[in-house]
Amino acid sequence: MAIYINLKEELKHEDFIEKDLSINFKSLNLPKDYSSNSEFVNVHLYIIKDKEGYILSMSIKGDITLECARCLEPFNMNLSETSNIILTKKKPKKHNLELSVNELNIEFIEDEEKFNLTDIVREEILIQTPIKPLCDENCKGICQVCGGNKNEVECDCEKNLNREVSPFAKLKVLLEKKKG
Repeated sequence: MAIYINLKEELKHEDFIEKDLSINFKSLNLPKDYSSNSEFVNVHLYIIKDKEGYILSMSIKGDITLECARCLEPFNMNLSETSNIILTKKKPKKHNLELSVNELNIEFIEDEEKFNLTDIVREEILIQTPIKPLCDENCKGICQVCGGNKNEVECDCEKNLNREVSPFAKLKVLLEKKKG
């Protein structure tokens, strides 16, 4: 279920609003490989009315379960970032379709009376997620030969494989024939 905020009404008599909300993780419609141990994501909002729209400061607290890109084991990643976003009704000019660095934190809103907060939280979680998530910076990954997790078990598979595929492997065969 999406959470909507009527920015126009909420900031009619106030200069800012501050809210704490809990959003159901499933309602964020994240990709199916995203899961969480928690049922809710906690969001702290601080919204200020600006001359061209609104300034939104949002802190997200929660966790997501991801699969490590090296060892393929699941791990929890904490969500604890604060994002500052400018909400504006001012549309970009058609002839300038390229965003500048300053425009990357700008969100264009169609309707101030029905601002969809759930979509913004979803986008921020997707932005915070690394392209190649790692359970640990020093993750050793899995063995290409036996498929074992190198973080848990050390194996000599790759060393042995390198010896067999080495251009000098034939010399070893010749040495064995000479001895025999």
